Amino acid sequence: MNSFSNEVRSYRALNTMADSGAVVLIGGAADKDIPVSEIAESCELNCKIYNRSASKLSVNEAERYYIDCVASLCPESVLLHIGGSDIEFFRSNQSAFDKAYLSLVERIKSDNSKVRIAVISIANPTKNEVVAEMNRHLKAIAESERCDYCDCEHTRAWEPAVTRQVFSFLYNEGFVEPLKIKRPLRDIVTLMYSYLKEINRNTVESFEPMSQVS
Repeated sequence: MNSFSNEVRSYRALNTMADSGAVVLIGGAADKDIPVSEIAESCELNCKIYNRSASKLSVNEAERYYIDCVASLCPESVLLHIGGSDIEFFRSNQSAFDKAYLSLVERIKSDNSKVRIAVISIANPTKNEVVAEMNRHLKAIAESERCDYCDCEHTRAWEPAVTRQVFSFLYNEGFVEPLKIKRPLRDIVTLMYSYLKEINRNTVESFEPMSQVS
């Protein structure tokens, strides 16, 4: 039994109620806390987004996990934030890491040749050289497979009101049709990880007064 068998059972049940053709996030433990549906609604993205992240998901298990938890959704776009649990594996065998990641991308494409895929970088606040090298590999994989590469280290501030104003301007001026536009995946990723960065920042700040008292 794998370390995310509970998620598999839960997501399979949710998939029976979900719509096909959505944007799906596949990530790790931190990604599970991203309220993707609320972000889509708050920022008026006009698309369905589902979060199918799992704790401790490794690149070696990701293809099987995609088949079990995501393939039945027939996603229009897939956001991949995988590698955070594979630092030591990458350190010891970079070619095996690359092979497993490429196999995942190819499996997703085999279900839908027109699927959009975003490869998301691994956060590296301590400037760890192994993580930095992994991100270079992820960028190379994205470029070779014609996927978007999204660097989550350079997200904007979390400002959903500003995002709504931009969309309202575009719609009112007739530049786009709200129900037909496909948002660039980089924009969707930026919204998600700017939210996560804001939540993490607020969590740290909320603990600072307590640590000072102790």
